[in-house]
Amino acid sequence: MKEIIKIVASLTAVCVAASLILGFVYAQTDHLRKQIEEKGHQETIQSLLGYGPGKQAPSDLKIYHVERYVVNRHDGSTVLGYLLPLKDHKYAFAEIDLNGKPGDIYPLKATSAQLSEPSSRDAAILAELPKGTKIKHAQTMYVADLGDKRLGYVVPGVTQGFKTFIKLMVSLDPQFTVTGVAVVHSEEDPGLGDEIKKDFFKNQYTGKTLDLLKKLTVVKDPLPPDYAIALDPEKAKKKGMSDEQAKQIKEQHLNDNIYALTGATISSKALTVGVVDTVKKFVYRLDILNEAIKDKSLSVAF
Repeated sequence: MKEIIKIVASLTAVCVAASLILGFVYAQTDHLRKQIEEKGHQETIQSLLGYGPGKQAPSDLKIYHVERYVVNRHDGSTVLGYLLPLKDHKYAFAEIDLNGKPGDIYPLKATSAQLSEPSSRDAAILAELPKGTKIKHAQTMYVADLGDKRLGYVVPGVTQGFKTFIKLMVSLDPQFTVTGVAVVHSEEDPGLGDEIKKDFFKNQYTGKTLDLLKKLTVVKDPLPPDYAIALDPEKAKKKGMSDEQAKQIKEQHLNDNIYALTGATISSKALTVGVVDTVKKFVYRLDILNEAIKDKSLSVAF
């Protein structure tokens, strides 16, 4: 009996020790994983704004995070909430009802460091809201300024692909013309739908204005050869096509619809729907947010 107790105790000790070691390793690797993901995320944003290898971001580039929330208020009503950076380096949480009418403004005591982590950010917001309020993070939008001028916006989006959801990002200039598209995550078929990540496909959206996006469709016609080369910077360079020549060709095709990938029309349509919906929703929400900021005389940082 004593031997059995010893064996059980030994096995229990081994299991506890193993659990502690695994927990420690997970905590360390999970933290590292999040750091790597965040670094890649920031690099994607900078790339969409035109910076990266070969073109370092200038010191006066400022990228502001605007967090959008769905707020279930203590009285049972639902509104939207925006976490906004202010010029005095503080933050405010602004409520807007579902009809676009500005609501309550809640100054936050939290620091930028506290608001950079999702868990501490939510806690900091809830600390200022009436008891019983529940919030759910919906989206992070990015506003980019270069010096005292608006450079553009970067907006994340999600769309249903052929297999699973496709996560994307769209960058826009101040007039809401598309300046870039990045496919952050997709599980489309390799060699077919996965080609939506390639420059020759996703660069078809670049230069499309809001008006063009609203009537954009996908066609099964073959991508014109000169246009395909102009859309791919590396291929254009190999073919001896100058930047100016590539620019002229892309301008000639600016009003074209999106040429579907061969054998992957569903994926082509999926990304197109994602880009169009992401931009349209962002422009609508930004217009309402700007009106609320003006109405409440909020001195936002951007």
